[in-house]
Amino acid sequence: MNIVIIGCGFGGVEVASKLSELRKRSKDLDISMIDRRTRLEYQAAHPEILSGKVTPEEISGDLNKFAAKINAEFINEAVVNIDFEAKMVKTKEEREIPYDFLVFSIGAEQTFFGIPGAEERSYSVNTLKGAIETKNALDKLDYSKKIRIAVIGAGLTGVEVAGELVDYFKDKKASAKIYLVELMPRVLPAFPTENVATYVSKFLSDRSVEILTGTAVQEVNEHEITFTGGTELSYDVIIWTAGIKQNSLLENLELPKEKGWLKVDPYLRVDGMKDVFAVGDTAYFENEGVRAGQNVEEAGRQGKLAAENIIRTMKGKKLKRYRAKNTIQNPRAFISLGNDKAAMYFGGMMFKVFAYLVKKFVERRYMKRFR
Repeated sequence: MNIVIIGCGFGGVEVASKLSELRKRSKDLDISMIDRRTRLEYQAAHPEILSGKVTPEEISGDLNKFAAKINAEFINEAVVNIDFEAKMVKTKEEREIPYDFLVFSIGAEQTFFGIPGAEERSYSVNTLKGAIETKNALDKLDYSKKIRIAVIGAGLTGVEVAGELVDYFKDKKASAKIYLVELMPRVLPAFPTENVATYVSKFLSDRSVEILTGTAVQEVNEHEITFTGGTELSYDVIIWTAGIKQNSLLENLELPKEKGWLKVDPYLRVDGMKDVFAVGDTAYFENEGVRAGQNVEEAGRQGKLAAENIIRTMKGKKLKRYRAKNTIQNPRAFISLGNDKAAMYFGGMMFKVFAYLVKKFVERRYMKRFR
């Protein structure tokens, strides 16, 4: 029995890890992990690459080493198509990999909403490679003049990037102006209460970050950003953190989707399919009007249940229903703000004391599995 996992982010790694644990009671089970990258990326820590608080090696893990540890096969190739009738995964290198059960854990990609010039002229921290390229671009700036950095998108990643940029330029003793641009009326628009947004806005403003809310990017030119209404802002570097879209692999696959994401049933199977599961950012899970968030916590929890339901399917047992906890309606998160400070948002409440230390503890504990 061969189980193939496409995508080795938090969800995919959790599927493989749980399957390896359950395999002790089911010997005839092979696990194949496929990813075009060779390392898991701890995406929540990418903003700290900019300030130099972490190195790429510290916040990424060797997938080959991890796979060997759990007795799985790691295939470092890009998937280009899947034949669901033949139950075959096809890679860019023209390899065909058969499966009995398939798990999608392919995450999401940065979107630029079709804004002219945005993709070509912006940097990103959405991937480890992108974060490193952004750091290199900052290092090459001419610090003899006033630097202007525009961060587009004031969601969780955007506010974290802004905070780390302040630390970066403080260490460089450079003169820099950082703009945080958000389409919605306030920062952190996905959070249902305003108390955390108010606190974060004041914290960043007190550190000289200029916050531009209710501001939409219309076009990105070589030296200026044009906003709706004609206002322009000159820049040296743009860091784009506004929005994600479904993985491009999904565009070629005829599967049930909701708002572009793979629609899953209460057991995390792709809707209408008995042998195909989806977890993490790529999965659209909603139950009784409550939708699972696209975050690390949900990816990990979904990965564990998907693995258990695969084993239950093999044994003819009743499947377990998934219950989302970190939801769109009631999110929870750590929010790094720079200066070794953070806020923790949980159950509609905000906690500031020791939040950064707890965030770093969680990060280091998770990465231990790859050491």
